[in-house]
Amino acid sequence: MTKRIHIWARGIGIALAAMAIFAVTIVSFISLTLLVISMEEGGANLSDSTVSLTGAIVLLSQGIGFSSGSFTLGVTPLLLSLLLIALIRQLAQRFGTSLLGYCAGLLTWIVLNLLFVQNTSVNLSGSMISHVLRSSLVFSLGYLLADISNWKEVKALTSLYRKYVSGQIRLIIRIGIITWLVVSALFIGMALCTCVYWLVVNHQGMARLFTLLNMGMGSRILTSIASLMWIPNLCMWALAWVTGSNFQIGDAGYFSMWLGKSTDLPPIPAFGMLPDQVSNDVIRTILLTLPMIIGFVVALVVIVHPRSCDAWKIIICKSDEISKKQTIIRLTYPIGALCITATLMVLSFMSFFGVANGPLGKDRLAHVGVNTLEAIRSVAQPTFLGFTLAWILIVVIISFKIGIHIALTNIHRRAEASNELDVESLHDTNSVSESIGDNSRVISSKDYGSTETSMTVLVHAENLGSSGKKADANAKED
Repeated sequence: MTKRIHIWARGIGIALAAMAIFAVTIVSFISLTLLVISMEEGGANLSDSTVSLTGAIVLLSQGIGFSSGSFTLGVTPLLLSLLLIALIRQLAQRFGTSLLGYCAGLLTWIVLNLLFVQNTSVNLSGSMISHVLRSSLVFSLGYLLADISNWKEVKALTSLYRKYVSGQIRLIIRIGIITWLVVSALFIGMALCTCVYWLVVNHQGMARLFTLLNMGMGSRILTSIASLMWIPNLCMWALAWVTGSNFQIGDAGYFSMWLGKSTDLPPIPAFGMLPDQVSNDVIRTILLTLPMIIGFVVALVVIVHPRSCDAWKIIICKSDEISKKQTIIRLTYPIGALCITATLMVLSFMSFFGVANGPLGKDRLAHVGVNTLEAIRSVAQPTFLGFTLAWILIVVIISFKIGIHIALTNIHRRAEASNELDVESLHDTNSVSESIGDNSRVISSKDYGSTETSMTVLVHAENLGSSGKKADANAKED
């Protein structure tokens, strides 16, 4: 009983510590920001709204939007959400994890968020059930990403998995998951590079917005730091943009590589870095082919790598050293692994694009972000095409090698058959020559006693030959 109480206490402690650290950090930054704004503007003290705004930001980081008057903010700051998940994970690793501890911590986390819901002065979007579900998802991700391999339940599931799933299927699943992680990391890196390019090219637009808003240096710095919390959202929009899709700032802005227009955007400095259209057709074509190139290169490595599907062994080894069954198996593994990768890509990027969107208003700015289906199509289709081309290339190379081997084998067999015929004919010729030589030796070896006797024998032989010819001629005449 005492051990169980300790487990519950650890779970509750994880939730309390994570919320305390996160909320104190948020309230400190908000207090500093409001203080700097009050000093630069010379207006009234804004610190009275610090507590309410802190609760709203804590809830916003868990996907719960809010509105105050005409101002609406429903775009989740994903970097803040990721930091919160990482904080929960770190505390869970420090305190220890268990199923009972997770349940106790989850209930505590829900209660703490409901306290923020009841004590904030802004209007929150969504129902109470959605608030509970979203906050539960954040805590669950952070807790379950900690080391849970020592749980009894996880060990039991792992043993069942190893018992009922064959080693070959486990290998395919492992390759598919690793490939998905690599491809996702490459796409996120490409999106981050696109955001950096936007910032370098359009930083003057942000400076103009700061000037138009009469912001002092302190407000500019703190506003820029706060804007960083939405960098993952901007990365998802950039990924859709660079792969041929588009993103919108409600009805006020439309951005793609073919068109970039905006009218009456909200006075948010981060919007000053949004891109223009790409006028160079060559650059646009290169950008559009990047997903296919990524898919092709990654799939090629997966297919030929020795610790993966190891199709390279089929290419370099002799054809008689590997069976047809092994060849088919080594070419079937990539199909299963890449299908798993494709499924995980669609599901994960659907989630990424979905959580990156949100409203900034009620009418013209009711939807900010990307069209999820179009964005997934622009990312997934060329990537899957790259997967297919890589597999087809390996199949063509192996087929070409097998065809050459068959052709060389046939040529070798024909050469061997021809050599055998030549040897047989030569053997027959030698046999005839030997028999003729033997007969000649028999005739010449007989001793007729004298030269005259030998000449007599030769004349007699000639007479016999001429007699034979005459007999043949008479037979023909008859």
